[in-house]
Amino acid sequence: MGSMSHSPSLNEAEILHELGERTRSLSHEYLTSARHALQQLVGRPDILAGRHLERRENGYARTLLFNDGQMSVYAIAWSPLCQTTIHDHHCSCCFGMVSGSLEEIWFRSIGEDQVVVSERANRTPGYIACVLPSGPNIHQMINNSAEEAISIHIYGFDHNMHASSILREYKLASL
Repeated sequence: MGSMSHSPSLNEAEILHELGERTRSLSHEYLTSARHALQQLVGRPDILAGRHLERRENGYARTLLFNDGQMSVYAIAWSPLCQTTIHDHHCSCCFGMVSGSLEEIWFRSIGEDQVVVSERANRTPGYIACVLPSGPNIHQMINNSAEEAISIHIYGFDHNMHASSILREYKLASL
């Protein structure tokens, strides 16, 4: 086991503050790196040419592109008029739109599993977003069009350890 050096000049609050600063710095570096990778990937129209993408009629399907034990990168094919559940993630979630468009709806929790809409946005080719699981980051993705949409997602989890990036699902509150 490695040894830790102790600095007599730092008190507990200073040590924990320093840890927080380092964690925020690492998180920022990770998100910057993921955003940069997505910019490169979605900026290439031929990025998925020649790859067999899983597809699901009336739904969405993930095709694993890369996994290194710490993150999983998927191409997701969204059939026309499909949608995810309302959910949040147990890990970082970054995505970029390759083709088509998706509506992303953000929600605010008003109870244990109840949510209300807080924001809606249309995501088109070239759009990139990155969030940490500092939550709640509750959202839903919907392909409202008659055309297929393709996105690339970078999740901060090993697909061999978790079947999905979804932490929890919610229900839309009826007010």
